[in-house]
Amino acid sequence: MPDFYAIDQKKKTFEYKCVCCNEIQRGTPAYGYDMPIFYFDVPEDEREARIYLDADMCAIDNKLFFVKGILDIPIHGASEPLTWGVWVSQSVEEFHLYRETMGTDRIGQISFGWLAITMPGYNDLDERGNTVQLKCDVKGQPAGQRPVIQVQECDHPLYRDQYDGISWDRAVELVQLMPH
Repeated sequence: MPDFYAIDQKKKTFEYKCVCCNEIQRGTPAYGYDMPIFYFDVPEDEREARIYLDADMCAIDNKLFFVKGILDIPIHGASEPLTWGVWVSQSVEEFHLYRETMGTDRIGQISFGWLAITMPGYNDLDERGNTVQLKCDVKGQPAGQRPVIQVQECDHPLYRDQYDGISWDRAVELVQLMPH
């Protein structure tokens, strides 16, 4: 366990020293990815010319499109879920619609995507050694909020954990696996 984490088992609350501000924080830590995994397929010296990337959207070569959303995993006995800021692929049409309607109420809008990140504790590999991509629903939220990402039904631990929740011990294990 990293030495900057102290876990309060009784109250099911995390308490830790933030690596950014160096202050003690309470609550379940959230983890977010700055870019989709496909970003790293582009040589570093070509990224500026080939990739559009901001905090919410990414386009690679105007062929691959991604949006960032929130994937929650409930923790049994805790008041807050484990929250991941993840990237999900989008069709060109859905990407442009998202960009055009960003900042507006998107409740009720649902699109399809593939999870485009690797998550510690959930990285299954396919027969070619690539991270298994999971089908997801991208669910619109009120203005100013990122979409909610829900893994579609499948035989994968992330699907089961998102829908059934995880134990406190599993939450601690996942937090320990997060890059710090």
